[in-house]
Amino acid sequence: MKRILIIEDERMSASRLKRLISDIDDTLDVIGPLTTVEEVIETIKRDTAFDLIISDIRLHDRLVFEAFHEVMPRCMVIFTTAYDEYALEAFRHNGIDYLLKPIEQDALANAINKLKATNQVSPPWEGLGEVARLLRCFRERILVTRGDELIPLRTDSVRYFCIEDNIVTAYTNQGDSYRIPLTMNDLEQQLNPDLFFRLNRQYIAHIDSIRKISFFFSSKLIVRLTGCDDDHIVISKEKSALFKQWLDR
Repeated sequence: MKRILIIEDERMSASRLKRLISDIDDTLDVIGPLTTVEEVIETIKRDTAFDLIISDIRLHDRLVFEAFHEVMPRCMVIFTTAYDEYALEAFRHNGIDYLLKPIEQDALANAINKLKATNQVSPPWEGLGEVARLLRCFRERILVTRGDELIPLRTDSVRYFCIEDNIVTAYTNQGDSYRIPLTMNDLEQQLNPDLFFRLNRQYIAHIDSIRKISFFFSSKLIVRLTGCDDDHIVISKEKSALFKQWLDR
């Protein structure tokens, strides 16, 4: 092991991590810190010759997984995290190590020495996608307004979201509708993908709202949603396969 990349947006944490690595092995070449998702994408696209990445999960209120979905690292990643034990268990099952903040020198040394011993620089990175899914913090509520009221709308009460004339509206199980201060792309990124699916440009549906699915020409599908008057919601050929996989998990 020769090169370690640090991804960390807290200056003091990054400096301390560098000192700890130097104390453990002063022959290691430490690069970074990278502090934004954009920097991570640009750097890993340009340079893949890292033996280890030590990465914080949150970078300025974004997740480093956004970068890893764009460009997958070719080396082991040790995440620094304060997540609960159930999430940390996911790391263990996927062969991805972790360190709890504040990082202890012994824990860091053990992680680095373990990687040196196993020489595992090309791990099965299909596991990272599952870890990313488990660790993402999905929206549970959206703050909406009605008249002079502020209402914390629970996402699990929404049947579907629809956009018309650039206005996004949530339609609930109770038959209410609320204008949403988010774009459809924002919702697609922030909602739990186990529960919500982007049917097309106009609709995002909760899985429990799927009332009927019909075959359409050219391998497309037509979906009908509970409580929705639109009986001709078309899913493209490209999305139909993903939609069926989503339903069949």
